[in-house]
Amino acid sequence: MKIQTFIFNWRGQYQNTLNKEKQFKEIGIVPTVINSDESYPFEGDNWHCIGEESYFNAQFLKAIELFDGDVLFHVQGDASYDNWKDLITDAKTYYEMANWGIYAPNVDYTWYDSSRTDVNTIDFPLDKLKMVANTDCTCWFIHKDVINWYKERKLDFSKYKMGWSWDIVLPALCYINQRPVLRDYNHTISHPRGTAYDTNKAEQEMWHLYNSLPSDLKEAFGLIKSNKEGLSRYYE
Repeated sequence: MKIQTFIFNWRGQYQNTLNKEKQFKEIGIVPTVINSDESYPFEGDNWHCIGEESYFNAQFLKAIELFDGDVLFHVQGDASYDNWKDLITDAKTYYEMANWGIYAPNVDYTWYDSSRTDVNTIDFPLDKLKMVANTDCTCWFIHKDVINWYKERKLDFSKYKMGWSWDIVLPALCYINQRPVLRDYNHTISHPRGTAYDTNKAEQEMWHLYNSLPSDLKEAFGLIKSNKEGLSRYYE
């Protein structure tokens, strides 16, 4: 399995990104850095500087453009962990066991905490792994099948900036295709509170995108946002 690792860097996260890049290199992985901090336009052949006006959406689209592996592993610049090697090993192990579409560690601060995302009406047999509506997009592994389903739908994310919805649309595609969306509570990523962007604008973009979706994706999107237990219908 070829896991292609991406780190998103932006202003204020340079040192955090360098620290993660060093951690990955120490375990034999050279991550691709999608960088929007023009103060540091070039830090090596694996850095892609896409401009200060680029937020999560442009960074994620760039990662998809560059992706040619089996699994896209994305980590935000402000996320921290001390055991990437075991996380990656577990991602591979659980793929062989469960054929997941999306696999992710727990995140110590995310709006999508366990109370908002664990789908308790779908039993999952592996200890501390839960089917979830939304893994959050701080740190997650996305199988190439999910990326291909997104491409086949010809969904247009290009007009948006903030990127709210990737962590809804991609899980929605997984549920429609009956591929598990898993959170592994054996691993917890550190992630600070707060944002440096306009969340009202991000939410407006999210609902604008929702209104443009085909009906089956709208249905799954709505369940992820407001009725997570209803996602069990895809496994009936």
